[in-house]
Amino acid sequence: MEAVARAAGILEETLKAYAFSLPAGHSCPAAKICKTIADRYTGKITDGKFQKYRCFAASDEAKSPQARRARWHNMDALKPLDEEGMTELILQSLPHDLGICRIHVSGDFFNEKYFRAWCNVARLNPDKLFYAYTQSLRYWVNLVERDYDDIPANLNLTASRGGWTDDLIEQHKLRNSTVVLHPDEAEKLDLEIDHDDSHALLGHEDFALLIHHTQPKDSVAAEATKRLKREGIKYGYSKN
Repeated sequence: MEAVARAAGILEETLKAYAFSLPAGHSCPAAKICKTIADRYTGKITDGKFQKYRCFAASDEAKSPQARRARWHNMDALKPLDEEGMTELILQSLPHDLGICRIHVSGDFFNEKYFRAWCNVARLNPDKLFYAYTQSLRYWVNLVERDYDDIPANLNLTASRGGWTDDLIEQHKLRNSTVVLHPDEAEKLDLEIDHDDSHALLGHEDFALLIHHTQPKDSVAAEATKRLKREGIKYGYSKN
């Protein structure tokens, strides 16, 4: 992330990047084609009825009790609170050297109060950069409609296609990302592929994400990752 920020030419100093996560699937009310959950205690994976590809974050939780504990800790602490309480808790939890924050490597905005809390946090930290992928599009649209586009300038949101409210993307011209199975698919859609989150963090145009991580055996998504490997095509995120 530091390399991305420098390459963009907008930052004179390196910013420290952090991420915040919640339990995959369990905190994603609008997820559809990527719906996957890992059991809180056993890590056992359950794929959603309409799933087309498996959520990489749920796969991580299946393998890592530590990740499950950390993400559920965050969920348990936030969910009982009102908007003001969530805002305050997040503010108190921000690292002192935070420069960039990815909201949800895993999880999503589980209710509207929580979505507004993060908007409050970004607004109160105008010198820091925040960004998030989301399928909880109704909360985004509600804020824009009620408050006349009151999304903080330092919070870059990306609508993730494949949720239950995709219709809102076209209706409200929301910047969005599409998961593709091969670079040829992105080319046909005239979308650049984001390999390092630079589009999500700094961009303003629609973009594509290449299918990655472990996919259900014999699924279309699994065959796609096999093809990418055969063709020597890099997929997933770079370490930067």
